Amino acid sequence: MLIERHAPGHSFVDVGCMWNVDGTYAFHALDQGAVRVTGIDVQGATERFHTENRRRGSRVAFVEGDINDPTLPERLGRFDVVFCSGVLYHMPNPLTTLEQLRALCGRTLILGSATIPEQGIPQLALYYPFLDARFHRKLVPRIDWVKFGLDTTFRHDWYYANWFWGLTPSCAQAMLRTVGFEVQEVHNWRRALCVVCAPRDRGVAPRVRYYDEPTQRSRRGAASRRRHRSAAPW
Repeated sequence: MLIERHAPGHSFVDVGCMWNVDGTYAFHALDQGAVRVTGIDVQGATERFHTENRRRGSRVAFVEGDINDPTLPERLGRFDVVFCSGVLYHMPNPLTTLEQLRALCGRTLILGSATIPEQGIPQLALYYPFLDARFHRKLVPRIDWVKFGLDTTFRHDWYYANWFWGLTPSCAQAMLRTVGFEVQEVHNWRRALCVVCAPRDRGVAPRVRYYDEPTQRSRRGAASRRRHRSAAPW
């Protein structure tokens, strides 16, 4: 939904485009009319990505690189639309990562992240490494694949594969504002957040629109969760 709305006619970059998705969002942006489509990931491009890209005339560029590399924005330039999903909570220093996204972003940032429930005090974050397992079920999102550093022991040599942070939605939004984004839309989807932002204009801030998933969905069974997975706003 969001890519369909923001990608047409604009340059588009997907930061963290490989793990478990093989460039799917970049290809979707291309299908929706985006121009100069690029995918960035610290891991190399998968064979699945190469096969699909060849089928499309190799129109999606791939850059093997680290979003936290300070030279990356200068080397790649700016993109109208920056898409980044499933990355922020893997970053040891998420503000640095958001600053890098801000440097790449010319028009719109679409940021997706797993979250934890809001707590008694807003804007809280939970540091995951070495967290007592008793708190996992209460705070950590349930997903179908292994959460490295939580379901397994923390491994320094895995680095970005580890889950470092549990962010409340209000914390993620405050961090975005800290680095110079104005939050325009907030989509809450189970224990996940998708935020649409624009680089800060020092004029009047836009109104924020909130979209919450109906609460009854969270009470449905596993089959229903699988059926609604494609309903995520991005």
